[in-house]
Amino acid sequence: MTLHTVPRRTGAAALLPLLLDLALPLGVYYGLRLAGVDQWWSLLWSAAVPAVTVLLRLARTRRVDFVALLVLSMIALGLVLSALTGDPRTLLVREAWTGMLGGLLGVWLLASVGYGRPALMVLFRSFVQVKAGEDGLRAWEARWHQDAGFRHGLRVLTAVWGAASVLNALAQLAIAHLLPLDAAPAAMHACWPVIAVPLFLFHLGYTKRHGLRA
Repeated sequence: MTLHTVPRRTGAAALLPLLLDLALPLGVYYGLRLAGVDQWWSLLWSAAVPAVTVLLRLARTRRVDFVALLVLSMIALGLVLSALTGDPRTLLVREAWTGMLGGLLGVWLLASVGYGRPALMVLFRSFVQVKAGEDGLRAWEARWHQDAGFRHGLRVLTAVWGAASVLNALAQLAIAHLLPLDAAPAAMHACWPVIAVPLFLFHLGYTKRHGLRA
């Protein structure tokens, strides 16, 4: 019998998407501002960075990715609106509305808590399957019918993830509208990491303490 292993990504390879999606646009914006470029053009070029990375990924995989196309369309819409209005804040608001997609995910998570199985259980299936195999997945899903504590724990976890996603979306929208233009890009990029770190720590502790892991 031949064992097939999944190649592990190196630390640099795992950090590269984070660098491209978060650090690079900020570096472009603040680098141009330090060079004396005005806010509109700085935001314009920094907004082009995610579009270029999405196009490169599409070219590399040669697959039509709905999420990638959605991101490109949102970027294009923001650039057109900003060009028509000449207002740099329009680009920031466009980024915030892109973040609202995560808010919609949060609303879906919250809505699922009170109806049927919580959505996080659906999202966890692939992780459980990879970790525990088909038998482990069946045993994990069977706990939904057998263990009231398991059901309660997954509902709590789903509600927390949903609330965090909605909070991130609303915070980004508020930042885009209220903060000074030069402060807003950094604050918007820092918003999710600030929420995500305690969220992941809570997730790890809660799943271990309540036996929710496969």
